[in-house]
Amino acid sequence: MLKAINGHTGCSRIEDYLEKNGRALMRDFFNLSWDEVEDKGLDTALKNEVEWALEMDALRHDYGNDTPWKGQRAIAFRHYVISPDPSDSIGLEGLRELTHAWVKKHFSDYQVAVIYHDDNKQRIPHAHVVVNNTNLATGRRLHIPNALDMNRSLQEIAKEKGLSAFSNEMPKGRMGQSDPRNPPRPQTRQAIYINHSERGLLDAGAYSWVSDIRNRVSVAKVLSRNEGEFMRILELMEVEVSENSAHAPREDWIFSLADQRSKKVSGERLGMTFGKIALTERFERIGSYHPDVASSRAILSMATDAVELNDIAELGSLAKTVETNARYSIGSSADYGRRIEALQRRMDREEEPRAASKCAERIEELESAMEYATERGLIPERTARNAIRNGGAERWQYEPRSRQNGSQRAVQSASAARQRERERQQGGRSR
Repeated sequence: MLKAINGHTGCSRIEDYLEKNGRALMRDFFNLSWDEVEDKGLDTALKNEVEWALEMDALRHDYGNDTPWKGQRAIAFRHYVISPDPSDSIGLEGLRELTHAWVKKHFSDYQVAVIYHDDNKQRIPHAHVVVNNTNLATGRRLHIPNALDMNRSLQEIAKEKGLSAFSNEMPKGRMGQSDPRNPPRPQTRQAIYINHSERGLLDAGAYSWVSDIRNRVSVAKVLSRNEGEFMRILELMEVEVSENSAHAPREDWIFSLADQRSKKVSGERLGMTFGKIALTERFERIGSYHPDVASSRAILSMATDAVELNDIAELGSLAKTVETNARYSIGSSADYGRRIEALQRRMDREEEPRAASKCAERIEELESAMEYATERGLIPERTARNAIRNGGAERWQYEPRSRQNGSQRAVQSASAARQRERERQQGGRSR
């Protein structure tokens, strides 16, 4: 499987991410201070001296290819992840052979760094391919006219080497046709829907593009107050949105990854809360949950970083946390404690084992979200209210002045004036 991600910043962050904690099994380089073809036979220990991020950034800057292009952020580099089929039982050398063949076919005139990992659940090696955006022969920026062709090429090379290969053809059939007089119910009533196939991939520690899209949409859904914000955040998260067919039985949005447009999924397929109907209703509700401004900025920054670095685990944890916060209306660290205490009391009262077990699951969910949000500073200690100290004890007081109308303010002003007059008269009698 091939996954593509656009990088919009310098390469130092992606280098740190791919090589942190010594988790890189091996590094291969093309058209850098080391080249796998020209330097073949030399001491491979020299590869340890290659600072590929600095070399890529310097070349890109020299050609002016790190500046915006037609009003859009520059795509500084392309990051591809090549993940073999687990059933092939491919080793590191087999993966290197496959990756080298694919890189030479498409990026012979570009600087390329390949970092190999096996940090998934089944310890299956996979390759991270980072391609600088500057053509060494022409100085022009890298352009990929059809992202699907890159995947098709990888499948062909894998097939030639006797490895498993996926078909790029969509199945034909009577999909989405139904009687318009009796539109079907949504596929699921679950807020988040994960089918058997997706669950199998997640349990095996494998990549699921459906989960990837859901995680990105989760962040956008919680942060957005209207459809315009939703679409803008999805664009930052590199998710494209389109309307489903006019002949479809239910109105919905179709989500796809910007670099993998062939991989599409409808909102309701991700869960009821991801469908266009549910999202539109959410935008219209005045009381819908939203983090405060500082938390929203921190969440969006973390999410876009995770997308650019292809940090699937971080993005998944972030999405799970924001969904939990929305479900329990978490506005501050103190809210976690109150929700957990309430669930604990309820669990202690429950006589039905299944109900008590459900409470325990919710407590664990809240504790996990609290730990993640606290460590990353995604939630304030207290909500933005005015604290008033009274006798050494702190209590909260709302002051919704903006909601008071003119008559209410007039009544309050008259009351205050009468109180001042009484105090003046009492002072006179005392004298």
